[in-house]
Amino acid sequence: MVSHSLEHHVSWNTHPIENEVRLWTYIASNPLHNEEVQRANTILSAFVSEWTSHGDIIHGTFGWIGNHAIVIASPVSQSLSGCGIDQNISAIRAIEEAIGVKMLERNLVLSLLSHGEYSIQSTDAIDSLADEQLVFMWNTTKANIESTPIFVPLSESGFKQLPKNTGLFSSL
Repeated sequence: MVSHSLEHHVSWNTHPIENEVRLWTYIASNPLHNEEVQRANTILSAFVSEWTSHGDIIHGTFGWIGNHAIVIASPVSQSLSGCGIDQNISAIRAIEEAIGVKMLERNLVLSLLSHGEYSIQSTDAIDSLADEQLVFMWNTTKANIESTPIFVPLSESGFKQLPKNTGLFSSL
């Protein structure tokens, strides 16, 4: 198992039924308090229990990276269309409204600190981070739970190569 894989960093509500998954990750604008996580869990549990794509049940799940980010996963073997993805976004919007924390802003970087804690920074702060700082791979959309690294050194992440002020990381 890779030490920076999903298996190592995500606390799953229920473990994904397959190791190969599609991923959607939503970084909170600030770390959530336990009560906020519980409210979000209620919304996410309802979402995954009713998640469908063109009438087919999606056997998805969700988990947390610390109290900093929600990870939603669906088996790669299940077909998922735009309407199934829209349901995902709707659940996150419901969480934003319920707890008052933004989760659809794409200008945030999740970092893994040396003592195993997580930190959230704006992409504007990228230049102040060391190249060896471990950051969440923001563009991971498919992964193997056990072997795909989700935290990599900043220098390997693609963040440093992004053009500034392009709107690439605007809100959804």
